[in-house]
Amino acid sequence: MTKWFVLGFVIIGIMMRIAPDGIAAEKTYSGRVIDAETREPIEGAVVVIHWNEATRTLIGDWSARLKDVKETLTDKDGRWAIKGPAGGENSLSYFLALIPGLYYTRQPEFVIFKPGYCSWPAGLSIEACKGRMKGTGPGKLMEGQTLELPRLTSREFRLMALTVGPIFSTSDDPETKKKILKKQLEFLRLIDEERISLGLSEYGYYKELRNEK
Repeated sequence: MTKWFVLGFVIIGIMMRIAPDGIAAEKTYSGRVIDAETREPIEGAVVVIHWNEATRTLIGDWSARLKDVKETLTDKDGRWAIKGPAGGENSLSYFLALIPGLYYTRQPEFVIFKPGYCSWPAGLSIEACKGRMKGTGPGKLMEGQTLELPRLTSREFRLMALTVGPIFSTSDDPETKKKILKKQLEFLRLIDEERISLGLSEYGYYKELRNEK
């Protein structure tokens, strides 16, 4: 029995090496972003989701790396949707990641940004945003809860909201790094838009990458 169990474990491991995405379930993440004061939808806010993957040991995760990044803009009703790996500890790949060289996908992390508003997650450390960003928390975002963003009126707080930034690749390969940034062109565009409105120089990546899309 043990021999067949080990053999089956090895076969599944080989299948994951050949087609690692075939064993991972996908889901559609969705939600809504509105103005905390007016309750009106916020159109054109960028929502960026990124997934990390890691190997496992008996004492915890090991060798984490970026798996993928996706972005979208909220529509006129403030709604957004992105399809991607479900991730988390309930997947088969989580248990198989104990096999050396195999990875499991963690639950996604979110960035939400709109010039002139508190941003997620940077707003958690901004005094003008604390306690006013209703519907926050990674779990709530994954469940599709409406996120309420307060508007920022002072330059000081808008600069603090800009501490949120694009997701960078963990790879040392320049082309891979560029590919990951190209998946965040709308985010880079909005960052530059806000920087210019605050009298700062452009971040630079958007201008460099937009013609290479």
